[in-house]
Amino acid sequence: MKNNNLQRFLTERQSEIAIITALGMVLGFLCARAVLSLSMFLFFLNAIWNTSPKSWLKQTWWLAGLAWVAMYALSYFWSDDIPYWQERFQVKFPYVILPIAFGLLRPLSFNYLRWLSYGMIIMVFAGCAYSLSFYFADSEKILSEYFYSKVFPTPAYKDHIRFSIFVAWLVIWCSFIYRKLSLQLDKILFICAIIFFTLYLHILAVRSGLLVLYAFAFLYVIYLFLRKKIILAGSITLVTIALGFTIYKTVPSFRLKLHYTLYTLSEYKKGNKSADFSDIGRIISYQLAAELIKENPLLGVGAGDIREEMRKKYEIYSPDTKPEQRIVPHNQIMEVALAGGMITLAIFLYWLFFPILKVKRNRDGFYLLATWFVLFVTMMVEAMLEVQLGVFVYLFCMLWIMKATQRSNQINPPDFATAG
Repeated sequence: MKNNNLQRFLTERQSEIAIITALGMVLGFLCARAVLSLSMFLFFLNAIWNTSPKSWLKQTWWLAGLAWVAMYALSYFWSDDIPYWQERFQVKFPYVILPIAFGLLRPLSFNYLRWLSYGMIIMVFAGCAYSLSFYFADSEKILSEYFYSKVFPTPAYKDHIRFSIFVAWLVIWCSFIYRKLSLQLDKILFICAIIFFTLYLHILAVRSGLLVLYAFAFLYVIYLFLRKKIILAGSITLVTIALGFTIYKTVPSFRLKLHYTLYTLSEYKKGNKSADFSDIGRIISYQLAAELIKENPLLGVGAGDIREEMRKKYEIYSPDTKPEQRIVPHNQIMEVALAGGMITLAIFLYWLFFPILKVKRNRDGFYLLATWFVLFVTMMVEAMLEVQLGVFVYLFCMLWIMKATQRSNQINPPDFATAG
């Protein structure tokens, strides 16, 4: 009897449990890695409850993800630095559980998405307020460090890059949910959230988050033009330009970060190849990584040996670069090619582009495409999928927009190959 009651409870409350564990992931991302890992696992167990293993094999995107992660695992055999290989491989665990969990989870009603949205808004708002407390407590000291590419502390273990990307995605998510809201109070609160998070991103002035934000704005304007809403598209363009100019004049951290970027670019054009500038250091790492890929095109150097092989290239081509500045390339495509060569890269690209192969030509399809695009852009300047928090941000953002854009009247668990 107890077992039957438990089974009935888990079956009837699957949606509620999914939302609670999803919010647990966000909380864990912000302040507790153990909570993040536990919430992921509970979300997975909840989603696969009472599902047939045969249905797992219909999840094409999940299988493609397993394939490229398996290639990372195989690179063990041509990696010498096994501890570094383990570090790179272990962070891939969410690919094993989250895509299949979202794929098997039955479609959620809009009310659940609404409560998920409020939960994320409240927690991220608290995180932003905590972050801003450092800025306002000693703004002069904080601003003096901005010209050296430093920022004030953020949640997510001070990982300002991943945190800013998540905040920017939350702006996209709130915009997506906003048009589906019916209550006026809800709409007002969501608009306030969008405005607050947008202002916060400009005060924080982390380029990855701003890149996501402005890439979305650019895509939205194109979307409106294609729908022949010329006046609205033009108005949003003018407002965006005016907003950017106003923020440049009134937000010193944003202004200093922009000046730093332009100064770095001018130094690079003058022939300055010093890794003391973070952007120039990235360019150097790209050049060295490209040499390694040319030398090891088929199987790469192995996920465990990327760091050591890059060190050797620095010794040859950039010996003046300080040890702490000798970085692996901040580019996900290059990281995958270095780890497993062109074979692994081909599987990875198939997995990467799969979610947008059947994007529908409607508003939901636009938001799926926009989320995919902005996350794709971030992977060109950050190796998002090589660190735990980056893996979480990518999968959480991508999978929730895929789940939210499914038709609510679907009965059978959908294959994410046809999501959107």
